[in-house]
Amino acid sequence: MLEHLQLPIHVDISPLALVPRDFETAMRVLRAIQYVSRRISEYVITAFVRIATLPYYRLYQFNTRSPLQNIARLASETPTDDVKLLRALLIWRARKTAELQFTTISCTVLAAAVIGAFSWTTVEEAHWLTHGLWHSSLILAVLGILLSASEVTVLYILGPTHSSTVKPHQLKPFLTRYQPLLLSLTNNPTQIFVPRRKMVFTWQGPLMFMSYSVCTFLAGLTVLVCTPLIRFKRDDCWNAGHNIAVIYLAVFAFAGSLFIFCSFWVYHYIDSGMDAEEDFALDDAWSGQDRRKEAP
Repeated sequence: MLEHLQLPIHVDISPLALVPRDFETAMRVLRAIQYVSRRISEYVITAFVRIATLPYYRLYQFNTRSPLQNIARLASETPTDDVKLLRALLIWRARKTAELQFTTISCTVLAAAVIGAFSWTTVEEAHWLTHGLWHSSLILAVLGILLSASEVTVLYILGPTHSSTVKPHQLKPFLTRYQPLLLSLTNNPTQIFVPRRKMVFTWQGPLMFMSYSVCTFLAGLTVLVCTPLIRFKRDDCWNAGHNIAVIYLAVFAFAGSLFIFCSFWVYHYIDSGMDAEEDFALDDAWSGQDRRKEAP
């Protein structure tokens, strides 16, 4: 009978015994909070970038973000295909050079337009926002010109301008020169390349200045034309200035909608890695080198 008696079980419920379990629970909660906060911060940053680049989002994607992501992906492959990496790098370089040249011309035209607009007789009676927006547009245009000149200079210093000038033994040094200006290694154990964020912001800077200069100029023009509507009071009479403002707003809304529609679809079916001219040039360059190797 004594053999069937259950012995008393001692359960240690002291605070020291609960510490390991509580510590593990706290660590799991902390990791979950860190994961959620990291995902939320990523969504917030993505939303902020989309909103900030909205005036030039397609050009930003096509000439900066997508090419750099493609370069980072190719640089992270094992083994690295230097020919494909060179092709992607030269495509980005050609697009960026053309973009910077276009930005320089556009900012010059914008600066001239703003300076000429200050001579209009209606500016003296315009709302104060017109002066503030147009002065801001002028500053942004000048900064866009200066930054474009700096980045074009850097691209020509790094060179080359065409794949045919790059010999096979020069691939590694050439790609290494561009790496600090485009890519960075992640801190995790995978050690893969990703676009360097500060350089992504830097390379899209001239386009950003130009786009914001256009926006501030148009905003100032809108305020100027709509000044009669802004200052309209109940006892005022409707005159030609109000009619001009209404027509301007209608045309601006219609033309702006068409511009957004065309800007979206013109890049919709284009692959960010497509560059027919560079494809033919690269094929000719490497085929020529192969023929020289086969020649006796």
